[in-house]
Amino acid sequence: MRKLPALLIGLALACMPAASIALDPEDALHQHVRGSWSIQEGLPQISAIAITQDRDGYVWVGTQAGLARFDGVRFTAYTPESTPGLAGMFVRSLHTGRDGRIWIGTYKGVTVRDRSGFTHVPVADPTRFPSIDVAAIAEGASGTIWVAASEGLFRVEDGRLHHVEGSPSPAASLLPQRSGLLVGGRSAVHYRTASGWQRSALPTEAENAAVNRLVRTQGRLWAATAFGLYHYDAATGWQAFEAPQLRATPLELLYPDSDGNLWVGGDTGMARIRDGRLAEFVPADGPGGIQGARVAYEDREGSLWVGSQWEGLTRLWDSWVQRFSVAEGLDERIVWSVSPDPDGRRIWTGTNDGLSVLEGGRYRTVVPGTRLPHPQGYNLLAEDDRIWVGTRRGLVIVRPQPDGSARVEQPAFLAPLAGLQINGIVREGDAYWIPTSDGLFALRGERLQRYGKDEGLTDARVRYLHLADDGRLLVGTQSGLYERRGERFVEIGEDRGLPPNLDVTSIVTLDGGQMVLGTLGERIHFFDGRRWIEFDEPHGMPRNSPFFLAHHDGYIWATGIRGITRAPLADLRAFAAGRIKRVRGEMLLNERGDPMSGQQGYCCNGAGTSKGFLRDGTLWLPSRDGVVAMDTDAIVKNRTVPHAVVERVQVEDRWQPAVAIAGETLPAGARDLSFEFTVLSFQDPKSVGIEYRLVGYDREWRQADPFNRSARYTNLPPGDYAFEVRGANNAGVATAKAARLAFSVQPRFHETALFYALSVLLLATLVYAGYRLQQHRYRARQRELENLVQQRTEALEIANHRLEEASQTDPLTALRNRRYMANQIPADLAYYDRQRQQATRPDDAMVFALVDIDFFKAVNDNHGHRAGDRVLQQFAQVLGRLVRSGDYVVRWGGEEFLVVFRPMPTRNLTMIGDRIRAAVAEHEFDVGTGTPLRLTCSTGLAEYPLFRDHRTQLGWETMVELADQALYYVKSHGRDGWAAFRPTPTTDITTLLQELQQGADAVIEEGRLQLLGTKTDAAAVDDH
Repeated sequence: MRKLPALLIGLALACMPAASIALDPEDALHQHVRGSWSIQEGLPQISAIAITQDRDGYVWVGTQAGLARFDGVRFTAYTPESTPGLAGMFVRSLHTGRDGRIWIGTYKGVTVRDRSGFTHVPVADPTRFPSIDVAAIAEGASGTIWVAASEGLFRVEDGRLHHVEGSPSPAASLLPQRSGLLVGGRSAVHYRTASGWQRSALPTEAENAAVNRLVRTQGRLWAATAFGLYHYDAATGWQAFEAPQLRATPLELLYPDSDGNLWVGGDTGMARIRDGRLAEFVPADGPGGIQGARVAYEDREGSLWVGSQWEGLTRLWDSWVQRFSVAEGLDERIVWSVSPDPDGRRIWTGTNDGLSVLEGGRYRTVVPGTRLPHPQGYNLLAEDDRIWVGTRRGLVIVRPQPDGSARVEQPAFLAPLAGLQINGIVREGDAYWIPTSDGLFALRGERLQRYGKDEGLTDARVRYLHLADDGRLLVGTQSGLYERRGERFVEIGEDRGLPPNLDVTSIVTLDGGQMVLGTLGERIHFFDGRRWIEFDEPHGMPRNSPFFLAHHDGYIWATGIRGITRAPLADLRAFAAGRIKRVRGEMLLNERGDPMSGQQGYCCNGAGTSKGFLRDGTLWLPSRDGVVAMDTDAIVKNRTVPHAVVERVQVEDRWQPAVAIAGETLPAGARDLSFEFTVLSFQDPKSVGIEYRLVGYDREWRQADPFNRSARYTNLPPGDYAFEVRGANNAGVATAKAARLAFSVQPRFHETALFYALSVLLLATLVYAGYRLQQHRYRARQRELENLVQQRTEALEIANHRLEEASQTDPLTALRNRRYMANQIPADLAYYDRQRQQATRPDDAMVFALVDIDFFKAVNDNHGHRAGDRVLQQFAQVLGRLVRSGDYVVRWGGEEFLVVFRPMPTRNLTMIGDRIRAAVAEHEFDVGTGTPLRLTCSTGLAEYPLFRDHRTQLGWETMVELADQALYYVKSHGRDGWAAFRPTPTTDITTLLQELQQGADAVIEEGRLQLLGTKTDAAAVDDH
């Protein structure tokens, strides 16, 4: 027994970190780019228990309801019913072997998947082991496949599972070694060598704990157990890890990535261990937390996939930006301005509610918005002993105190600025320049001087001010660009090609008298020293309204509401000189998540002189979610070469794996073919470029929709073909070679050369008879072809109708789905608008009702997901009994349903809300337990049109959003009711949704919205 500690520590010393290609260890978990998938996106079930990636690049996910293959866009599900070779429904373990085969462990045995399909691996002694419950699969150094199961340890030999005598039972985890095998059992780790078994027990407090995972990394052997995290010490044996968050708690996730991080997780949260110490712990309910983390896997692109018991599948990859927001202590997400301390230690931040400071990675509030003339710290200038804070109603001076408090001063000489929006503060020597919404002001000592129309500023709405290195003072207004000349200002640029009336939002000056302007018109303008040139999308520059411009590392950086863009300055100059026709502009951070536009996230906010700064190569920018920091040196594109795959082919209405027809000759009747294919890259699937062609038919490559990776060809002539697919990832890295599927289509007899030769001979020898026969055959053939075409056309129409119906129907409830809604509702609204124009029933309105089952999660938790499905089906039936002919019910997602009522008198709105509420409350839901279940629902209603004189400004998506806001109001006021919002004469359509998202109570209290429903007198309820 004394040999085991030496063996374990010797094996652990072999574990050293690999090259850095994984998640940046300096970034907190919530800072990583994140993608999530669950049943709504096609995952068979919400529990992702096992993950692996095959040689092609597919990610495979094991769930409690089958196996799923994922290409970044589409899940393909496999169950024992659809795939007889799959041993069981509950997939608990996955392993990709060195030979490319995928080993699948289920609660009923083992299956192996190769190019030919799925094959069940039988137990060598089925009498003794009729079925095994697999917990883990691993591959030894010699290629032996080991299987840990409740019944003990098994090895695969001659295509069968052989029990290893003397192995621990149950066996929960595996870790192959060069000279043996580590097996995690109950309360101990067992080591198998050629001479037999040795046992190393866990401490007494974990005497009944299962060892769920074993890894060796960071110079240690680690064990995730049902009683916490342990590591092995040569002198003292197994020791509990020092972090209290990882003690006495069940852990199932234990994974070392290629950057030396050790990820540990369970129901309480996820931890990252670095160099043997806890680097980060994220509670499951904290910022960036993952509920019920069970498994992790690093793919070939360096992304970390995390499987959850409750939240499906999550993918994390390195972000180019860090975001300092609520998780870092900021009490208001919306940020308007940033300004660094002169010593660089702190970053002052103007928010929607005052002034905060970032120091040591954490925020604290310095001045709440109630102490400012206006709550928004719109522009800032930080100096050694004070911070100038410009608001939308004047300027104040904030003086930080040694105890952390601050004194707010508004001296009398600043009184002329009261009520004005302060668009910046720029220091020039002992003077301060202050652009405002009504003129430019200069503060010299305690004397404030205004510059306006009389001083040459024909537009006094000054948005931006730039003090160049050569002393020039440039002024950007809402109607053009000006330059200081003595005590006057002169408009410049129009004589050199600058368009008139530009709303200038930012300025940066360059060497040689060159300059770049940003405008509210989503363009930048470049002055090359002789003339102005405009850049927008046709010239290669992404559209953006730059609130901040910077020149750094050879690039012009532009940040605005759409995101962060950059373009090489050399390209701007080459374009101006006529040497190139497009610049290499690119979007690096994009708010909308557009394809080929970098990472998605909020950025950037406001206008003025403190809308960003550059320090040590990092851009600091205000946004609608905290402060964004982009390290310009950390922008690393995806260099992983993607792999193209032709997945399957539909031949004569039957789908077959592509490998099944490779090199084959298809029947003469196989003239209509469909192909499904993919290009495997997961960082940004919407930006994956995919092209395909059918060699022998297509002359050029065709572009595929990244979300619809399929193609269809009809009426193909006979001949030799090859279907090819190629593509590129989100960084433009192309596939090494195109995927190619070669096949032939057999000709019909009448399409062969033999047929034509016999026909000519027959015509030559039997002229008259041949002529009559040919006429007869021609007529017969014509009828045959007409019948065939008719049959094919009818079959195609039927198939297309079935496909269309299936794509627009929810399979669980048989209700219509979102796709049906998106296709149908525009036509309904257009018809209704025409009816209103004819004034047949001008007071009628369509009603959108968004209905959510209250506390539905409790149904799943208490009765199981099958009971939850039954509730959803019965709930759909209840709603179906409430609608009329012409109304329709849509399953909107999860436990949410959308009911669209055709036009009715607006006075019926109350009746609809009450009927829905009563129908659900009175229904007895059968969940299969024998005891009826009573449920309630919350309903949000919205009438169309909302504004009788502005109906064309609100589409159906906005109506659903309004119904959702009303639903949220009911949810936050006690549930079991309904609510609807109606406009008042003071309702502002342009800001309505944004104000509702910040809370409906304030809008209702101020009379800018009328509330109808059962919750008109209810107070908000905390549902936590």
